[in-house]
Amino acid sequence: MTDRDTETFDELGPQASLGEVLLALGGRLTRLQTELLAGLEQPLTIRQYRILSRVGSGHTSLTALCKLAHRNPSTMSESVDKLVNQGFLSRRPSATSRRTMQLELTAKGVTARDTARRELDKFTAELTSGLAPEMREQLLPALSRLYFDVQGNLDDR
Repeated sequence: MTDRDTETFDELGPQASLGEVLLALGGRLTRLQTELLAGLEQPLTIRQYRILSRVGSGHTSLTALCKLAHRNPSTMSESVDKLVNQGFLSRRPSATSRRTMQLELTAKGVTARDTARRELDKFTAELTSGLAPEMREQLLPALSRLYFDVQGNLDDR
């Protein structure tokens, strides 16, 4: 058992607050997601998976990706360049503005995104399989509310 002075988010004591538990859970889930994506036949980082998913859902400009990820253009451009060089994305001039580049998933990108999505779906199904239906009915709205509240805080920055 740890005391409050030495407690870390990985070693929660019996007096941990809801916020501390949420932060610890977020860290653990991120670690598991990172490991799962890195272990795929076509390894991806979380950021790469998110970019592929967002481009696949129609967010095809660097500006749109920056807004969604709350990242600056140079950081996003570096990530996109790497995905282009690996053959997951392609670039072409936008039909509406020749100065704007439009991103598109390649066949390799679609396969990587879909494989990752299936594995993440399998992981989340396993993660929640032991929860009683009543618990799921309570957790989903509460966690969704927290998620959107946090998202609103990011959007305000």
